[in-house]
Amino acid sequence: MKKFILNLLTVLAWIYQIICVIGIIMWIVMGGVILFGIKNPDFRAGFESSMYVKGVSVDSYVGVLIVMLLLMILMSISAFLICRYARLIVKNIKQEVYFADSNLNLLKKLLISVAGYTIISIIDFIMLMTHRAWFIKYANNVLYPSGVTTGLLFLAVLYVVYLVFKYGMKVQEDADSII
Repeated sequence: MKKFILNLLTVLAWIYQIICVIGIIMWIVMGGVILFGIKNPDFRAGFESSMYVKGVSVDSYVGVLIVMLLLMILMSISAFLICRYARLIVKNIKQEVYFADSNLNLLKKLLISVAGYTIISIIDFIMLMTHRAWFIKYANNVLYPSGVTTGLLFLAVLYVVYLVFKYGMKVQEDADSII
């Protein structure tokens, strides 16, 4: 059962990494479309006529859209790295390598990636709240930011796991020195 679950986690991590790469490509294409729209007056006219909040200039939100796209790209990269480091930890556990320097380093990298993802989620939430009138139909989750709260909870749990692994390595070194 243990091997099945570890193999399942590996496959799911691979799938999610592929989804992250597709997401990065999608965000880059959307950024290109926005930049194209800035330069093309015909595209801008159609966009301005379909604005949710009338009387608001597109120019005032182009910067916000570009920053939001950059945040989405950074979130996708962070999610990709989280899956990568988790997959490598699972690989070590499948090989029955538990309290090793490589796992501690991977946990540290995983912790940094999760912290980066959480910080980007907080910035994203703040931007959505400050530009709520325009993003209201796209921001369904602004009252309860589950990405932020889940990220903070995951960060706390991961930090505890990191401390346990660090302590476990010290105990392992003491046990190896006695034997």
